[in-house]
Amino acid sequence: MKTRTKINITWLGLAVMLFLSYKLAISNTIELHQELGALSKEEQIFKDIPKQISMYSGKKQYYDSLLTEMNVGNSSLENNLLRVLNSQIIQNNLKLIDFNKPHIFIDNDTELNTYTITMEGGFSNILKTVHSIEQRATFGEILHIEFFEQKDYKNNKEFLRATLLVQHIR
Repeated sequence: MKTRTKINITWLGLAVMLFLSYKLAISNTIELHQELGALSKEEQIFKDIPKQISMYSGKKQYYDSLLTEMNVGNSSLENNLLRVLNSQIIQNNLKLIDFNKPHIFIDNDTELNTYTITMEGGFSNILKTVHSIEQRATFGEILHIEFFEQKDYKNNKEFLRATLLVQHIR
C-alpha cells in the first residue's frame, strides 16, 4: 500500500471514530447536561414556592384590607353602591329621592353601567357624599352632576336637588 492510501485510511478511521464517539458518548452527555439544567431550574422554582406563598398571602391581606377600606363586600356592585349611599345620606343628613336601575350599554367587549341617583339636601353635604362615592369607594366615575333648586309651593320652601350619573366599566 502506498503511503497516501494509508494516510487516507487513517483520516477516514479518525472521522469514523469521532462520529461514533459523538453518537455513543458525547451526545448523551449533552442531553443529560440539558436535562440537568431544566431540573435545576424546576428545583429552584420549588424552593421559591414557600416565599411566593407568603408573598401572595401578604398581597391577599393587603387587598382584603383595601376592599374593607373601600366598603366593598361580596354582593353586587349595585347593592354595595346603595349601601354606601345610605350610610353617607344618613351621615350627611340628605334624602335619597331616586335610585334607578342601571342603564347598560355594550360596545364590543366593554359593558358600561350608568346609575342615575337623585338626592336632596344641602350643597356641601351633597358634595361630601359625591366625594365619598368617587374617591373612597370603587364604584366608577361621576360623569355628571346636575344641581337644581326647586320650590315647594305647598309649604313655601325651597330645596336643592342633585342628580348624579355614576358610570362603571366592566
